[in-house]
Amino acid sequence: MTTGAETAAERSDARPENPLDPRHFVPGAESAAVPLVVAGSPRWVGETTEIVSPAYEHDRFRCAVADPGLVAEAAAAAHAARDRCAEWDRSGRARILETMATAIARDRDVLARVLTREVGKALRDSLGEVDRAVATLRAAAHAAAGLTGREIPVDAVPSGRGRYAHTVWEPVGVVAAICGFNFPLLLAVHKVSAAIGAGCPVLIKPSDRTPLATVALAGYAVAAGWPAGAISVLSGDALVGKALVEHPAVRLVSFTGSTAVGAAIAATAGAQLKRTVLELGSNAATIVAADADLDLAARRCAHGAMASSGQSCISVQRVFAERSIAAGLAEAMAEYAAGLRIGDPYDPATELGRVISAQAAERLAAMIEDAVTGGATLLTGGVRDRTVLPTVLYAPADDAEISRHEAFGPVVAVYPVDSLDDAVAAANSLEFGLMAGVFTSSIDTATRVAAALETGGVHINECSNFRADNMPYGGVKGSGYGKEGPASAIREMSVEKVVTWAR
Repeated sequence: MTTGAETAAERSDARPENPLDPRHFVPGAESAAVPLVVAGSPRWVGETTEIVSPAYEHDRFRCAVADPGLVAEAAAAAHAARDRCAEWDRSGRARILETMATAIARDRDVLARVLTREVGKALRDSLGEVDRAVATLRAAAHAAAGLTGREIPVDAVPSGRGRYAHTVWEPVGVVAAICGFNFPLLLAVHKVSAAIGAGCPVLIKPSDRTPLATVALAGYAVAAGWPAGAISVLSGDALVGKALVEHPAVRLVSFTGSTAVGAAIAATAGAQLKRTVLELGSNAATIVAADADLDLAARRCAHGAMASSGQSCISVQRVFAERSIAAGLAEAMAEYAAGLRIGDPYDPATELGRVISAQAAERLAAMIEDAVTGGATLLTGGVRDRTVLPTVLYAPADDAEISRHEAFGPVVAVYPVDSLDDAVAAANSLEFGLMAGVFTSSIDTATRVAAALETGGVHINECSNFRADNMPYGGVKGSGYGKEGPASAIREMSVEKVVTWAR
């Protein structure tokens, strides 16, 4: 008997010999504990931990857990591989990334089932994540091949007369990539593809809840020709992350996670003069003007709040709408949300999967109850058993939990405002500033509101939950700093060296 909708090919074929092949990690696979990857090789050592699948509570699997000693071993191998990685020319790095993309596309269905198993999101969302990972790898290949320096006109100042200068990009060194649980494959791909594109060895720490797809990713990298010593996957708790950040071989830390942990990483790395790229928390806002296409705004905001079970940093959480259209907008969003199909996450027809854990569902239930107790109207949703239903709230108080903190679930609130200036002020009132959306038919309004929003990006006639994986991506204020997106991240992981010539 199989778990979920398994294809005939997946059932009939013997498990592959490669321990990093994702077929070992699909539901129902009979395999040993999921290994770590140390210097490109699977490693079963030390303790293991049991992980309960959010998709099916009876589906449990064990994973090896790293410790500071294994971090040191992996970091030493990465440090030793620096020169070999740096020697790869741009075409070679691009070729590795393209090869990885082709292999992941080939295994699309298998990887999607692995993602649903470890995150609990609907299979259609998992398939979308695999597709985005493939696109990101190909964008990174293009960016790596096009990584160019520039001429510096030093003869434009008196001291540079008779001289010529140009710049080149060189790898920063060993990168520590610490990822969140919500997009295990995609987040790791963004960091790993940039490291390979820049010529940097990479040490990856996935969330201790979601190591499966990241372990498989390391296998794809080694199979594509990336030096084995230049990639490791070190699953574990905060002690593993701390050991990575503090290790002297690491020269850059790329972190996706909470604002509090990001601040601690920045303090530790800064004391050692290490570079950091931080993609942190959010409570994303979208503003809807009275002249907007309300049907479009309702559909996009509702979808942007519920996609991937709302477990996205840029998921729509706060919608500020001019008072004349706010109630109608909220009702239209609730109608869309209530119509979403909820069920077996492995069923291709299911539109909303589960959140990562029972504790996450309990936290969201408390957040919804807090909003309603404070005066908000619950238009649809709530929590039933362990399932968080697609939830739309209307007019919560400004001090409600949903108004101040990140929900990270399929919960969205609509707030009536008297003016667009009030909407901007409310959107900017929190410590967060990752992405925002604006719906309007006026170019003047779009331009003015986009300029006033304190965020890393603004989407016009689109909600906050939009990301093209090849665009620069990052926040301001408590949402972090530095940019992801292949071309930007490759430069973050590189050092620009200037070379001058005396004529």
